[in-house]
Amino acid sequence: MLASGSRQRTLAQATAEEYQVKAAFLFHFAQLVGWPPSTLNAADTSLNFCVFEDEPHRQDLQTAIEGKAIGDRVLHVRLLSRAQDIQKCNVLFLSRDEAWRQTATLKTLRGLPVLTVGESSNYLAEGGMISFHLDADKVRFDINLDAANSSHLTISSRLLLLASVVLRDGKSEREK
Repeated sequence: MLASGSRQRTLAQATAEEYQVKAAFLFHFAQLVGWPPSTLNAADTSLNFCVFEDEPHRQDLQTAIEGKAIGDRVLHVRLLSRAQDIQKCNVLFLSRDEAWRQTATLKTLRGLPVLTVGESSNYLAEGGMISFHLDADKVRFDINLDAANSSHLTISSRLLLLASVVLRDGKSEREK
């Protein structure tokens, strides 16, 4: 019984660390993506990072991201209760625990300047822009450049170089 409790604590700690790493990546993604000028309100210096309020890892993400500055913009974590609110986001994260709402959410956002980041195995195929995956216990990510371009987002070449896979014109450009 003690070993089981110890294993659960170790797993919980590993998961918390995984989401702290992912939160750092999300912050850097926001630094390395450009939004159309009409998207960002000059009077409001917020950059809205959104998760649904039932996201199991929202606390880790909030702690790591809330209030951080990117240039003259400040990241604010918005907790969404309804899918209709996602259009007010600049970045939306859907964990694998939120995969049940992935298809409808990505369909709603198609063509809108919202950076979509997720972690389910079919995230990019469904139109998501950046997908996390684990490779030998390291957090890696892939990019669907077609989805980003169709939403008028510009992904920095630095970010593209760091991706494991970049999908362009429906094909994988490279795999690391």
